[in-house]
Amino acid sequence: MNLYNKVKFRTMIKRLLLLGLAVNLLWACNSGKSTGNATNDSAYTSKDSTQSEHPTSAHLNIIDTLKVGDKQLLVYLIDKATFEQYPAYKYPVDSSETRTLAKDSTVKRVGTSLVFQLTNGQQKVRADNEEEGGDYVHYFYAGYYPALHRHVLSLTFYEGTGFELLNPDNGDTLNVWGPPAISPDKKYFMCSNMDIAAGFDVNGFQLFEINNKNLRLVGDVSLEKYGIDKVQWIDNKTLIAIYQTQEDNANERTRYVKMVIQ
Repeated sequence: MNLYNKVKFRTMIKRLLLLGLAVNLLWACNSGKSTGNATNDSAYTSKDSTQSEHPTSAHLNIIDTLKVGDKQLLVYLIDKATFEQYPAYKYPVDSSETRTLAKDSTVKRVGTSLVFQLTNGQQKVRADNEEEGGDYVHYFYAGYYPALHRHVLSLTFYEGTGFELLNPDNGDTLNVWGPPAISPDKKYFMCSNMDIAAGFDVNGFQLFEINNKNLRLVGDVSLEKYGIDKVQWIDNKTLIAIYQTQEDNANERTRYVKMVIQ
């Protein structure tokens, strides 16, 4: 090989080496960018996942949101210790009708009837029907509720129970689902009933507004997946109650909820 060819050969070898080095550098750069993108994608996905779970984790104990007329109730699970921080539930109906009647001279029992002396001078009579069947009803006097300006009666049917509010002025009556639980400021009351087993009664609650002597139904909710019982107010916007599903009932398990009016 002459000198010219040797120089040409060496020049070609250098170009090939430089080309190979350039290719390696280019590959390394691209590989680094790819790795960087993969890391960023992973971080982005993780961030998105954290953001999407954040509202859920912040409201893990919210089990339901209920629309009640123009209001909304948020239902939270609470533990037994929280529930028991408040005074024990006291059923508002005295088991002794005789004792309750002794407190109100405008109401008396005559045989199987309750007779109410109204302020308009008239009388209102609620008479039992003791015949078996769909028309059977027994009236039990549960007392006068000043905050409602109503007499409260507990009703027993052939299958099921109920309550009735009777206006002492004119005798008008209002059927409700359960005994009234009145808010501390006496602006609202709730009537609830739990029947997730037999299905004889409505399973749910009614919310009423008190406006002087007038009672307005804000709304009612029939519950399907669970029931609430022993409802009581702990402040003007918050109630606590016993909570049970059919599974809870079958396993004799009791849980508790807090309901907040928005």
